[in-house]
Amino acid sequence: MPELSREAIMREALRVARSQFGGTLATIHADDGTPYPAFVLFHLTEAGEVIYGSVSESQHTRDTVATPEVAFLIDNRDVLGRDWPAFDRVTVEGRAERIDPADARYEDYYRRLTTEPWTPAGTRSRRAKNWLSAYFTSIGDLYRIAPRRITVLLGLGPERHTVDFA
Repeated sequence: MPELSREAIMREALRVARSQFGGTLATIHADDGTPYPAFVLFHLTEAGEVIYGSVSESQHTRDTVATPEVAFLIDNRDVLGRDWPAFDRVTVEGRAERIDPADARYEDYYRRLTTEPWTPAGTRSRRAKNWLSAYFTSIGDLYRIAPRRITVLLGLGPERHTVDFA
């Protein structure tokens, strides 16, 4: 597969992300330093930021407060049973930060997370984001992962398409 441009990599990342409403947040366990995965409802912005809401008492929130360096996996694993060569993955590595409601970015991020439509894989219909995103954010906090690196793997080939951020 030919090397993709930065713009093409970001387009592919957005394509995969827009087919999913949830992904896997990987944190470092605050108690013992081991990896901790959690399924999280999210939105990926055009700038590569992952936006998600999280309940303050959750393990992944406590982990993020202790160690804000995280990774986030987005994939379309639902294709594996019917079209396994179309299995695509996006990994966002970066630093998570809590967005205070007084922050000028809060309203835009919240709107994107809770109302921007997504297209479930294998369909043509666009749906509103999962209402649980609004719920988790309303009883918890809004978070943003500032990307350090985004890696896209298309299909089952070994090619890794990477965008590094300053």
